Amino acid sequence: MNHEQYIKMNKEAQNILQKGINQFTLATGIGVNILDNQPEINQLMIADACIELKAGNQPIRFFVTIKNEIREQAVPELLQQMNKNTGNWLLVCRYIPKPIKEILKNQEINYLETAGNCFIRKEGLYFYINDKTVTKERQPKDGKLWKTAGIKFIFGLLLQPTLLNEPYRKMAEITGVALGNIGLFLDELKNEGFLKEGIGKGNPILFLENLELLRNKWIVMFNAVLKPKLNQGRFRFADKHILDQWEQLPNADFFWGGETAGAVLTKHLHPEIFTIYTKQPKIIIMKHLKLVPDPAGNVEILDVFWHDQLNYKQGVVPPLLAYAELVNSLDSRNRETADRIKQQYFETTH
Repeated sequence: MNHEQYIKMNKEAQNILQKGINQFTLATGIGVNILDNQPEINQLMIADACIELKAGNQPIRFFVTIKNEIREQAVPELLQQMNKNTGNWLLVCRYIPKPIKEILKNQEINYLETAGNCFIRKEGLYFYINDKTVTKERQPKDGKLWKTAGIKFIFGLLLQPTLLNEPYRKMAEITGVALGNIGLFLDELKNEGFLKEGIGKGNPILFLENLELLRNKWIVMFNAVLKPKLNQGRFRFADKHILDQWEQLPNADFFWGGETAGAVLTKHLHPEIFTIYTKQPKIIIMKHLKLVPDPAGNVEILDVFWHDQLNYKQGVVPPLLAYAELVNSLDSRNRETADRIKQQYFETTH
């Protein structure tokens, strides 16, 4: 998918699709890939996106229609459109009124709300969720593990699993969370099946279990909960020539993330969005890189949220963070680069 195709789906539609996918994954544990944007079905119909559910050995594919809200007067036309090839389509909405959900379900039309409510039936796959609150995004548990501090804590463990067998004070220091939360986080990890006890060299030890599921869940919650809180704003380079020379920029005070990290780690991607993580005030980075504020700019500045001991190497974020940003993208270039990072840096990790 090229960049022109990518930007045709407006940001509202992108957000609706991504939120729906995130909540579906949290509720079911089923991974979802966005395969393309606005694929042509035939000469008369164009889908907003194409997704693939990774359930079992055979991925199941849907063409996606994205709406903000479905009103009663729009239902007949929608039914006529989607009934022509019902099982291959998925309607994704921010909100669907309860009576319309019943109509869609009775007509066996697949739907998904951003809150995670859904009716999906195809090729032996069946999901019906109808108890999620629509007015706000839910946390998966009432505890703290999947809130801001917990997400930072898990990031530290994923990068440095040996921390599990360090004193609580050391765990707190390296992961950047309060000492009093360590025990609570470990208990929640155990309760969710991500932490086990074993024996190493005759002594009891802790180790992470179901690592891929934990990593995938962390990625969803990082993008939904933590990343928005790190954002310092959007900018653009005052000198456009820097776009072709970005790799030569001195980066002692920041780390490349997102597409730029993908380019550094794989040598495969030409970045269009330049993501910067830093501990410095944004005014310092703006002066250093000659940036000017621009809400539509292609440079984003975010706060570093990890300890120096978790750094990968100078100038680039840890591969897990780059992967989390790229795999969450609607741009197929970025998802392909994410796959390369996964294969190169943690495919064999169990």
